[in-house]
Amino acid sequence: MTALEAIGDLMNRIGFRRTTEDGTEYWELPAAAHNVNLSGGIQGGLLATLVDVAAGSAALATRPSGTGVVTSDLNIRYLRAVTEGTARAYTRIVHSGRRSTVVEVEVRVVPGDTLAVIATANFANVGFPGIGAPPA
Repeated sequence: MTALEAIGDLMNRIGFRRTTEDGTEYWELPAAAHNVNLSGGIQGGLLATLVDVAAGSAALATRPSGTGVVTSDLNIRYLRAVTEGTARAYTRIVHSGRRSTVVEVEVRVVPGDTLAVIATANFANVGFPGIGAPPA
């Protein structure tokens, strides 16, 4: 099993899923017995992972072939617990430059569209060994 397959398997087991609605891609995590804390809300670390994955996917979509992104900074503000329904991450590119990409993320509970998390993720733009050089 490759590292990418292993990560994909872990994300599937936790319940992360990529969905498309009206031509827009989202990352989601449904509230379920295996991913909530003792208070009944999706565990904060899993919401942070949802933010990182959604923001990383959005940032990666701005990069040329042979390059990628790595998280350099993640700022999260938890506003309310996600105790039922699905946590859906909405992304917006704030900055996309040669060396860095910044993505704003809102996690909302669906159905209902209640704001649960607001975050900013910063990425360093990099080359992958054997694929491409890092941006100059």
